[in-house]
Amino acid sequence: MKYAYIFDFDGVLVNTMEAHFACYEKALAEVGVPIDKRQFFSQAGMTGREQIVYFCRKARKHPDVERIYRRKKALFKDYMDRITPIECNLQLIKKLKGAGVAVAIATGSSKSTITPIIEQFGIDVDVVISAEDVERGKPNPDLFLCAARELKVQPAYCIVVEDSDVGIEAASRAGMKAMRFYNGVAETVSGV
Repeated sequence: MKYAYIFDFDGVLVNTMEAHFACYEKALAEVGVPIDKRQFFSQAGMTGREQIVYFCRKARKHPDVERIYRRKKALFKDYMDRITPIECNLQLIKKLKGAGVAVAIATGSSKSTITPIIEQFGIDVDVVISAEDVERGKPNPDLFLCAARELKVQPAYCIVVEDSDVGIEAASRAGMKAMRFYNGVAETVSGV
């Protein structure tokens, strides 16, 4: 029986969520759309475009989503020096890989955003699945199911490490076990 661990990226492997929020807040403010920080964090794992659409609909505005997304990505480059690794989870990946366990990243972020960070911190995984690889982000199970397919591991034998509500829901919908990572402590989520 082959097992796999699938890690979310932002907020699980690296501290990027504050930087992402600041960039989305600025990009959306430029078109008059407010963003709620608590809601944004609870939806972490949705694709960037899905986050933008959510807050635009909530504000009853219809700006160009692609333009806002491009602006957010341009702003993010100024925050790269503020990103820090979450060492306990990077060490867990090393231990898992050393034991021959398959490991993937499944994130609603774009490859162009995460690749430089993966390289900067030397994060070694077998598969990286990002927003470009699926049509729907979390809470849909697509990212996790794609990772399982790429790893050639049945969903029932995958364990997801997540920090967001939508990520935990996506893992459950994929038929996978999940561990919630929160404030440096991982705990098994009951019922998942």
